[in-house]
Amino acid sequence: MGNNSAFIGIMSGTSKDALDGGLYVFEESKKLFKFHHLQSMNFSKQYKNFQSTELINEEITNKSIELVKKILEQVKHTPSGIAFSGQTIKHTDSESIQAGNPQLIADSTGIKVYSDFRNWDIKNGGKGAPLIPAFHEFLFSEGSETKLIINIGGIANGTHLSDTGINIASDIGPGNCLLDYAASKIVNIDFDKDGKIASRGKINKKLFEELINNFPENIYPRADDLKVYTEYFFKNFESLKKLPLNDLFRTLTEVTAEMIFKFFVFCERPEKVIFHGGGTLNSFLMERIEKKIEKKLHTTDDFGVPSKYVESAGFAYLAYKKRSEIFFPK
Repeated sequence: MGNNSAFIGIMSGTSKDALDGGLYVFEESKKLFKFHHLQSMNFSKQYKNFQSTELINEEITNKSIELVKKILEQVKHTPSGIAFSGQTIKHTDSESIQAGNPQLIADSTGIKVYSDFRNWDIKNGGKGAPLIPAFHEFLFSEGSETKLIINIGGIANGTHLSDTGINIASDIGPGNCLLDYAASKIVNIDFDKDGKIASRGKINKKLFEELINNFPENIYPRADDLKVYTEYFFKNFESLKKLPLNDLFRTLTEVTAEMIFKFFVFCERPEKVIFHGGGTLNSFLMERIEKKIEKKLHTTDDFGVPSKYVESAGFAYLAYKKRSEIFFPK
């Protein structure tokens, strides 16, 4: 294992449900990608609801150090670096605020840390999100077949690829964020497992249209702050939670599927559609997407890349390409 191509990647998404990581090895000339020692660690139950940046900062940093040390216990050679995504507090096209202390992680592990990827991207002409499309291109851009790679995390984002590389990459709409919030605040569960609650409901057309009309539509590429999707929902939550539970979940599921479908159409209906992220575990949501786009859906697992770890691997790839700030251990 060449040290210059091996990186630990760690990632916490907008869903804030778990920290995922592993050791990832890249070889650009052969489009070679290998993964080792995959690990996942749950945050404290309170973490999703933390409002204090200081508390978020402390937990994401400490959990990251703990996860990295678990991986290092299994690694024979010191990797080239650690890719630390941080936890997004706020994001605009001109500034991204990330919780987490990459310097402390570097000092605690003795390994340099690649971090602040989003502000590095903004400074270099990007929007700071989505960032994983560069990894999508590395994995899937080959041959003449057009592909759409969709990540369903808290926010859904997509990468449209052809044999020439990335045609467009953009945030798309809410992924799991509204469904998970409703599950947590109304049912006191983390998520609607397999979409069972939603599958028994009917679409509330009024709510569906109001939500869709409050989101950006057909404006790509863009990088969205989470509040773009949650603001209307939060403001109207007291009335929304009075709706029949199954209908509310059914409607929120349909909103996520519809926003993904709109991007699929915008990208001129690519030949192959590949998914990753937590949303792939919601079988009812995936059924609704498949029915809309009228194509067989694939996940990155079908291509030997575990869906749960695509984003942490993607940040490791960005570290390998040095698309970040670098923090050296003191």
